[in-house]
Order: sequence, then structure tokens, then C-alpha cells
Amino acid sequence: MKRLLTVLCLLLASGCSQKEVDAAGSSLASAAPEFANDALIVGQIEGAYVTIDPASALHVAVSSHDGVVSLTGKVRSAPIRDQFIAAAKKTKNVKHTDASLAVDPNLPSAKDQVADFALAAAVQANIAGQSGVNALGVHVVAHAGVVTLTGNVSTPALRSTIVAAAKGVAGVRRVADRLDVRS
Repeated sequence: MKRLLTVLCLLLASGCSQKEVDAAGSSLASAAPEFANDALIVGQIEGAYVTIDPASALHVAVSSHDGVVSLTGKVRSAPIRDQFIAAAKKTKNVKHTDASLAVDPNLPSAKDQVADFALAAAVQANIAGQSGVNALGVHVVAHAGVVTLTGNVSTPALRSTIVAAAKGVAGVRRVADRLDVRS
């Protein structure tokens, strides 16, 4: 649906005649059910994955085009991989499934992933509080209390401020500073 609206807006903005916009709208409207069908397929598959294994579901990307489903990412075990593929294949309107799912028994649990996300958000907030808009170029990732900072900063002093802000957040065990100073 977003694609349909985007194309129509572009046509209107480009100065097309009303007749041309109407023709394009009709053409796109006839394709809209296919877009909606693919979105429905993806939603149903992702919903099934959450019930099978929430931790693995967070690491699998699902896409669909004309009922051809692609699965990429990682799962915690071979049986989970097999269940994910079977769930995709039995979803209504799926014509074919391409799966590239690697098994990684060390994937963190859903609870651990939520904790990592919350820690990264707290660090990002503290950095923004200490450095303001200068934090926009900093990307924060957390895993089991280890926070990795990447991105660009303008001065060594700003870098020190950002690293100190990250270290000052409860739950941070260590900070991996991978910031680049670029003036």
C-alpha cells in the first residue's frame, strides 16, 4: 500500500495530467491485492515463528513476492529451522519457499535480546544527554553488558565524553570504543 501511495504522489508531483494519474492509479490498484497478499503472507509466517521460538524469530527475515517466500537469518537449532520452513510452506497462498537459515545454538534468548536492547537504549539516552546533537553520529550495540560504540565524532574530547557517558550507565560491564575522530 505504501508503494501505491508513493507512486501516486510522485505522479502528482511530477506534473502528470489527471488522466495519466488516473491510469496509473488503476494499474496500481489492480496490483494492490498482490502487495496486500504478500504482506499478509509475511505477517502470518512471522506470527507462526513467534509461537515456535521467539528467540529465533527475532533473527529471521521473511519476505514474499507473488507468493514466493524467502527466509534468511539464523535459528537456534535444526529442528527449529525445519519447523520454520514447514510453517512457511503451509501458509495460505505460498507458492514456493526459499530458505537460507543457518543454525546457531548460541543465539541469545528473547529475554537476553530485550535486555540488550534496553541497555543500548539507556546508553544512547545517556550519551545524548551528555553530548546533545553530537550523539547523532554514534551507534550503540549492547550484548551481555558489553557496549560497542561506532560512528564518527568531531573531537577527541567529545569521544572521551561519549565513552564516559556509556560507562556511567548501570549494567554496562565494558565499553568497546570504535569511534572515529573526524574533524
